[in-house]
Amino acid sequence: IGTYYLNLNCNYEPFKDAKVRKALSLAIDRKYVAETLMQGTYTPAGNFMGPGWKDPAGGEFIDNANGGQPYIDVDNYEANLAEAKKLMAEAGYPDGAGFPEITYNTNDAGYHKAVAEYLQEAWAQLGVSLKVEIVEWASFTPMRRNGEYQAARNGWVGDYDDPSNMIELLYTSNGNNDGKYSNPAFDEQIDIARSSADGAVRSEALHKAEDILMEDAGCIPVAYYNDFWLQSEDIEGIWHSPRGYWYFMYADIVE
Repeated sequence: IGTYYLNLNCNYEPFKDAKVRKALSLAIDRKYVAETLMQGTYTPAGNFMGPGWKDPAGGEFIDNANGGQPYIDVDNYEANLAEAKKLMAEAGYPDGAGFPEITYNTNDAGYHKAVAEYLQEAWAQLGVSLKVEIVEWASFTPMRRNGEYQAARNGWVGDYDDPSNMIELLYTSNGNNDGKYSNPAFDEQIDIARSSADGAVRSEALHKAEDILMEDAGCIPVAYYNDFWLQSEDIEGIWHSPRGYWYFMYADIVE
């Protein structure tokens, strides 16, 4: 379970405006990215927290988010793009007028380069020019961690089954907050979730935190990671966890 997302450095002047961040997010056709560029190996992301995360109050976290509806309608790209253009105009950049060229950093592995090239086309529809720079992995992570970039690709795969594992990445002082996002209202909800053992209280706080994050476009979720495997019909009892681990202790071969 995890999400492929983009960071816009919130310390970079144009990205201090949530309307700009949200416009750039809505201008992305997530279905095209996941189903065409990524060849169906990912699923388009309408939320930050994707499938597989358990809600502290019961059920799946994504099912209880935003009233049961995705924050971004991945099936309605044309309407999203129209809203993106409107937000750019409201932010003072109609058709991209006066908006500086953005540099987007990514490492050259998997689908990252293809996504970067697509972003050049997607954001051009807002009048935004995007320059792509490929960075070696050894330099990419510390550069992103230090905030020495304007826009960059990112992603996270959970290592324990609680939504705090991922949503806390955007907490102001979190060492993995590569986008330098900071909102006291978001931090307050994370603090509430951290300080309570009550599942209902934690659930409400974490959902409110995601509400704030998505309204702010504190990061840009693009796609959810998927696992694919081949399994013989003769093998029974194998369990595959949402975090990618395989358990063979109860496996059996039936002939």
